[in-house]
Amino acid sequence: MIDRDFVAPDRRRWTFRPRPRARAGEVGKVLALDVVTDGESRVVTCDRADWEDGSPDLAELLARSVVSGASRHI
Repeated sequence: MIDRDFVAPDRRRWTFRPRPRARAGEVGKVLALDVVTDGESRVVTCDRADWEDGSPDLAELLARSVVSGASRHI
């Protein structure tokens, strides 16, 4: 799988990289992504089909990403 880059409105370049593993029940449909820039790392999930056909909304994915190791359930 390929990496994708996105330049945010604050001019930071974010790189989206597929993670090597996903949750067992999500492997076929959902892709986990590492989202990294200088000094910051986040995680987000994306529909595998959107990623593979090249149409993911990187701005939206960045907006809903969480800091690596964080949980939305806290």
